[in-house]
Amino acid sequence: MTAFGDALRVAVQRSGRSLDELAEVLRERGTPVSASALSYWQNGGNRPERASSLAALATLEEVLGESPGALAALLGPRRPRGRRAVALPPDVRPPNLFWHQPDAVLRALAKLDATRADLADPVKLSQSFTYRVDEHGHEAAIRVHRLIRARRDGLRRFLFLTRCVTLPQPPAVTFTEGCHPGRFRADVPTSTCVFEFLLDRPLRAGETAMVEFGLRYPPGQLDTYVRVEIGRACRDVALRVVFDPRRVPVRCVGHFQPTVDAPLLTTSETGPHEQIQAFQYVTLDPAPGAYGISWQWPGP
Repeated sequence: MTAFGDALRVAVQRSGRSLDELAEVLRERGTPVSASALSYWQNGGNRPERASSLAALATLEEVLGESPGALAALLGPRRPRGRRAVALPPDVRPPNLFWHQPDAVLRALAKLDATRADLADPVKLSQSFTYRVDEHGHEAAIRVHRLIRARRDGLRRFLFLTRCVTLPQPPAVTFTEGCHPGRFRADVPTSTCVFEFLLDRPLRAGETAMVEFGLRYPPGQLDTYVRVEIGRACRDVALRVVFDPRRVPVRCVGHFQPTVDAPLLTTSETGPHEQIQAFQYVTLDPAPGAYGISWQWPGP
């Protein structure tokens, strides 16, 4: 939490109004801010910085009965932008080495006032991904479990990148543990999605925590592989794909790619006569790079 967020939360509680009610008042007065944005201001996930947001804050101070500028004075200096904001820690390899469409990822991150450096904090000590594929061969859902460690004091959020084959509607968060949903943004032309998750409590530098969340993908995600990018050496990464018993593949392969331009290196695969309802690929002490599972459906 921040001094600004604490003060805003107290002022809102004192007013007796809900965030939805306040958002409606702000809209009526010509300085619109959504209820979700007000929530982010309260919990430290975001802060008013643009001219339109600062104008809304001035209106909000009036509506809440605060002295003019009382809440704005608690904002402190603006967050860094430009080169200083994108510097990566020395132990993190540039993620554009592994991304197929780095410009699309950067555009999606920018919509959350984030850069590629924000993907490096917190440190991901351990990660596991479980994908579910439905009876039509469509990727239906993902479950992610992470053991994380904060690089700095006051860490309040982490980001998750994913890509859909098509984006008829946004993916939906189905559950969370140790965190709760923040904002969602997407680079629509490339279906590149970024989720913001807010930690249940801020972490101190060096503090660890376990977080878990699930996503349901929109319909029509027909693909034959899953892939995750690891930009920093960690303890382990585990991928698992679970297939609907009504449609199972004839072959699954685990693979590693050190950079986006390098050939895929096969690390594990199923035998020729296995009945494949689930396939997993687990790597201890993984090197930076892209890890994935691909599969082959039966012929006609």
